[in-house]
Amino acid sequence: MVEYRLLEENDLKQAIELADKVFRKEGHVSMGIAFPQVFSSALHQSYGAFVDGKLVSFIGLVPSVLHIEDAEVQAYSIGAVCTDPAYRKKGFANRLLQMIFDHANKSGASVLFVSGDLPLYLKQGCTFYGKMNQYTIHQGELKPEKTYTVRELQPTDLFTMRKLSRGRSIRYEQSIYEIAQLNASAGFASIFKMKHKVLLAEENNKVKAFLVFAVPYHEQENVDSRIIEWGGDPEAIQSLIAEAFTYGIQTLLFNLPNYEKDMVQKLGIVLEKKEQLFPGTMKIMNLDLLLQQLTPYFNEKLQISKVDEHTRKIIYKNESVLISNAELEELIVKGNNTGNSIFPIPFPFPQGLNYV
Repeated sequence: MVEYRLLEENDLKQAIELADKVFRKEGHVSMGIAFPQVFSSALHQSYGAFVDGKLVSFIGLVPSVLHIEDAEVQAYSIGAVCTDPAYRKKGFANRLLQMIFDHANKSGASVLFVSGDLPLYLKQGCTFYGKMNQYTIHQGELKPEKTYTVRELQPTDLFTMRKLSRGRSIRYEQSIYEIAQLNASAGFASIFKMKHKVLLAEENNKVKAFLVFAVPYHEQENVDSRIIEWGGDPEAIQSLIAEAFTYGIQTLLFNLPNYEKDMVQKLGIVLEKKEQLFPGTMKIMNLDLLLQQLTPYFNEKLQISKVDEHTRKIIYKNESVLISNAELEELIVKGNNTGNSIFPIPFPFPQGLNYV
């Protein structure tokens, strides 16, 4: 007998063991350590399929609030999607995904983010989104323009780190506890057997920027370290990137979203880039709700109104155009070639501290 349901607290041990069996190898930390929000009894969001009481398929679900300039978008992210090898190709994950969609719709979430791009997701309407520049940085390639005092994060710096984080116009909402917890768990970095190092740049005893980057916790050859998250003055961030190489790393991989215009401009002067889409996929769960949540972002930029169940009217610079719901979703996710800076919507980069 198969039972599909939300996981309870006493199911989480099975969930972690299944995820570790599927995703972890020797030298990896447990998924339960790396992704505490996925296996959280307090959040109580993740779903599983049980056969005679045994958890055989699992989807982790994590809620978040996205800040997009003045707008707040309610979102879910799914991750740690896994099925026991002995129970695959029985439709368990697909059934759980339908339950996830229903859960998200009931919650008031307007978008869903997925860390993968498997056919399972693409067939259900998930699509690629976001644009970024990828830089592979080598030691000595970035020359600091100013001199900053650089030091590692201390327990007394969390208020400052939160303030710098909140200074970003595009970001995940993060409490002080979340910043500390997600930095310690190092979810995305753990995939590569890495942990986090956090550096701060000071000028006149004032912290100007922070940089979270990944460093191996075991000796590894020919592996790129990665920049995970950053905030503050772009010039100071550039100095922190240069300083990161004093920690014995060979190369730093930096995936920089296009909306980080100041950083893109600074790095573009000295570094080559590869233009790519964001990793993973996303699905608009409720277009009406998403437009409602994005209203503060659109304010004084454009107006979108509903003509009928299938059509919208966009007014931009005193010109109006009729557009289908499907075309509008495409515009929101992928933008167009007109150079309009409003679209695509600048959703936060998914492989930072809040990676699921």
